[in-house]
Amino acid sequence: MMENQTEKNRSQYDTTFKDLFEQPPQRLLQILIGRQAVEVLPVEFASTQKRFPDLVFLLDDDSIFHLDLQSKPEEMEWRMLMYYSLIRQRYPGRVLVQKVLYVGQAVWNPQASIEEKNLSFRYEVIDIRAIDCRELMTSSTLEENILAILCRMDNQKETIREILHRISELPTKARADALTKLVILSRLRKLETVVKTEAEEMSLTFNVMENDVLRPLFMKAQMDGEQKGRQEGRQEEAASMLLKQMRRKFGQTPDWVTEKVRSANLELIETWSDNFVFANSVDEVFAS
Repeated sequence: MMENQTEKNRSQYDTTFKDLFEQPPQRLLQILIGRQAVEVLPVEFASTQKRFPDLVFLLDDDSIFHLDLQSKPEEMEWRMLMYYSLIRQRYPGRVLVQKVLYVGQAVWNPQASIEEKNLSFRYEVIDIRAIDCRELMTSSTLEENILAILCRMDNQKETIREILHRISELPTKARADALTKLVILSRLRKLETVVKTEAEEMSLTFNVMENDVLRPLFMKAQMDGEQKGRQEGRQEEAASMLLKQMRRKFGQTPDWVTEKVRSANLELIETWSDNFVFANSVDEVFAS
């Protein structure tokens, strides 16, 4: 079940990135390779097993740039070599540069090369968090603005608000589609709740229950809120009961005792309640 969910998430990421890069991401390409693209090249190769390198661009200096997107650490060397061979056969006579753009959360220190007696091959891996989000926020293309959520952010909420502000200026359907993409990518940084909260505060209008991606997120947030409310209710009730019993046994309790009990979690309050049964002083209630 977990594997199926992982594959479903990866499929969502792949589809989202493909949508975001339907047109060349010129600002990102300028950051990664210092050039502009003139077109996106076909990337499907006939084989006993279909091969799909993520993105292949013809650059303005007539060279080719292959960019592969990776959302989790795994060995890439032989796959990148295979792509190198297939792309060079399709576009002979052109210089080919390859990079992997890592967008995942876990730390990844890949080998990014093959060194054997008769073979030397290498490519570059770039963690997108090495890119300042402001670099992509300067782009006039919303797709690159959305991608900025994966970059290094000094102020997460401020960046997310700015992305949401630009999304809010879209027509209703386009706004919902863009927000869906933002939520999907935000999962790679565990920021989907922040996106939801900021979107609500900005009163972005969209029908959550008609959106397959947003509906589970908002329903989970609602259930988490209800569960948290129940937990806080039990905690408050237990704190009030303990303080009441302490006043009966020891007389008026100092303010620090009230503050200590009301700020404690339920588990700790229950431990103190057990201690209270045999305690001869306030201090003995809080003894560990």
